[in-house]
Amino acid sequence: MIRIGPASSKRGANMSAKRKSSIGCERRSRGRRPRPLWLFAALLLLAGCAAPGPQVNEEAVRAAAQSQEAILAAAESDIAARRFPLAFQRLTRLDSATAETARARYAMAEVLLGMDRPHEALARFEAVQSDPAYQTSALQGMGLARLAMGDAGQATTQLDRAVAADPGLWRAWAGLGRAHDQAKRWGDAAAAYEKGLTANPDSPVILNNLGMSLLLQHRYAEAAGAFERAMAKDPTLETARANLRIALAWQGRYDESLAGLQSSERADALNNIGYVAMLRGDRQEAQRYFAQAMEVSPTYHHGAAANLETLKLLARSKPAEIAPQTADTPTP
Repeated sequence: MIRIGPASSKRGANMSAKRKSSIGCERRSRGRRPRPLWLFAALLLLAGCAAPGPQVNEEAVRAAAQSQEAILAAAESDIAARRFPLAFQRLTRLDSATAETARARYAMAEVLLGMDRPHEALARFEAVQSDPAYQTSALQGMGLARLAMGDAGQATTQLDRAVAADPGLWRAWAGLGRAHDQAKRWGDAAAAYEKGLTANPDSPVILNNLGMSLLLQHRYAEAAGAFERAMAKDPTLETARANLRIALAWQGRYDESLAGLQSSERADALNNIGYVAMLRGDRQEAQRYFAQAMEVSPTYHHGAAANLETLKLLARSKPAEIAPQTADTPTP
């Protein structure tokens, strides 16, 4: 017997199921009152017809990471070239996640040290010193920051620890040499500079510091040789060039010390040479150089004027009672 009724119901149910699967969230019963649109939208979010979430653009994420890496690498290159203000600008452009990495924090510490902000640099070095990858380098930075702050004792302790862990840290050796110079431990200073040059034979910084050590010991000819070696390594190192002029002047080689001056630096150089001549007792030469400094200076040269007054006092006072003024310590 053929049963029409139940078969028709079953076939109808199958068709309804197919229709439901094809349209997803269609109402199950035509007899129900239509839901409000806002309720239907809410149900879409909670049921199986929720709209897809935002897609993560992995390529954009990779590009952003590469951009941050490029900024950090450029800042490190600037630090190596002593372009500290430019490195500072780059580091401040890093996003917060990258800026908090040990690598970026160490770079910022080096920048602050190079910009003569040793207190801030010290805090940054101390913060990164616990990272194994930067432990010895941070010790070196801490010691150099302490030295710049005038704390030679703590600087020596930290720099000693740094070179004990890594004898190749030539900047630490250079800093130790300076600390020993301040204490007039000339032998220790010479040994530190020698080890620094072993670690970095091409360092003009160490050669300049060695020259200053010899200058402080009144070994002027040897000091001049060290400054000349520093300039041979880096002809743009103006500090070594200025120090060479002083070393030559202490040998009485005044005119030679003034060779190759730029017009912008001539007034200060003349005053400095005159200052050395005055200390050597060459009062006539000193007066000549101070007068020339006053003449070529675009503004009133307080240091040269004060030193000319000192020459007048020397005629009736002992030299030890006089405090001549260099270009670095002008009279207000």
